[in-house]
Amino acid sequence: MNIHIKACLAAIVFSLLFYSKSIGLNLFLISIIVVLLLTSLRKRNKTFWGFGLVYIFTALMVIADPTPFKICTHLMSFLVLIGKTISEKSSLYISWFVGLVNMVIASIFHLNGYLKNPMPDKKKLSPKIINSIKGVVLAIVLILFFSILYRNANPVFDNFVSLINIDFISIPWIFFTLIGYFIFLHILRPYTPEKLIKLDISQKNTLKAPKETFLFQNQLLLEGEHTLGSIVFMALNTLLIVFLITDIIYLFNTDVVTNASYSKSVHQGIYALLFSIICAIIIILYFFRSDLNFFKGNKRIKRLAYLWIILNMILVFFTWYKNYLYVEALGLTYKRIGVFVYLLLTITGLCTTYLKVAQIKSFIYLVRTNIATLFTFLLLSTTIPWDRAITSYNLLNIKNPDIQYLINLGDSNSVLLHKYTFTQNKYLKKDQVKYINQKYTDFIKEQTEKTWQEFTFYQLTNSLKK
Repeated sequence: MNIHIKACLAAIVFSLLFYSKSIGLNLFLISIIVVLLLTSLRKRNKTFWGFGLVYIFTALMVIADPTPFKICTHLMSFLVLIGKTISEKSSLYISWFVGLVNMVIASIFHLNGYLKNPMPDKKKLSPKIINSIKGVVLAIVLILFFSILYRNANPVFDNFVSLINIDFISIPWIFFTLIGYFIFLHILRPYTPEKLIKLDISQKNTLKAPKETFLFQNQLLLEGEHTLGSIVFMALNTLLIVFLITDIIYLFNTDVVTNASYSKSVHQGIYALLFSIICAIIIILYFFRSDLNFFKGNKRIKRLAYLWIILNMILVFFTWYKNYLYVEALGLTYKRIGVFVYLLLTITGLCTTYLKVAQIKSFIYLVRTNIATLFTFLLLSTTIPWDRAITSYNLLNIKNPDIQYLINLGDSNSVLLHKYTFTQNKYLKKDQVKYINQKYTDFIKEQTEKTWQEFTFYQLTNSLKK
């Protein structure tokens, strides 16, 4: 089947599923269509199917809990899948970038390429088909033009034409369908940035040892660099040890509930940790960028670098513990959850930095590994209904939860808050009860008015109960 016909049919389905609709079952259905279209182009290997399943999995997570975060993660997995279909060996971030480029400006690249190198004769349409298309377009234009002239010249013809109702033609729907056509055209006829892909594939994860032994002059330079690096790491390690000691003293002399400065301490600890980790990685990358990795006398600077990584790990643990105490006293929020996620990613970054030094890895190895880890965390986080999880934890475990914060969360926690008003009504303000009831009413109304394209797990589970 011709690519343009496939794109037109897919665009019509896209409009039927999404035009004037919210996100729900339609996202899962279009995800399956995208994967099937991509498999129709050519045979795919395990890499494609792996990312295809990830793409469909994120669509299911959106159906379970359609939040902006999960929708964004789904779109990100879509762009990565498009990039992987073009080059399955590319790094994750390159695949995402290639997918983004294809969705935005692939048609421009193709048009530019066609103008420079027109298709050979065997790929061109036959003169008969070209003339037929031209004839249909010209006929439509002339009919519209002369109909306007004849309406002014003949009242009977004018009445006849006025009886033709074309209100069913929706300009916004046509425009929406046209957008869908270009999206699927880019999927079916992607643009391949060959130079970028070749450059990425050529980058190796492991540094290569020099084939020749170091000359005396180079040996002296490496010894000097080794001494400089050792002094720098010794100074930084000493400073970090002093900071950790003071942090322990502060931690064991702080009342989390009554001390108003504790929140500030947690956030400042995060900023200090962020800056510390960035500095650690930059410094390690600088000193272990090339020949010093293969210098026989580099054991001292390696040990100091390992100590620096271990001390940063301890700093991560202290920050995690302070945030845990903060949550235990005041409850969960998105920012506090974000701190935990950041700390987990930081541990990963430190581990990969250790591997970079121990196994003589390259800078590109750090980029590839850490971005893949971040993408994995995003996928795993889509499995959790965060609004409901935060609400449930705070209502069950916090003595005086911040009800206003919970009210301001997404509508998916409406049922939990509504139930809470029956058991804890005497502790709630009248305005809070009013807001909760209004939020619950709006949520139920919105769910009952959804069409089948917009169905989420809420509608599916409720239909099974009935």
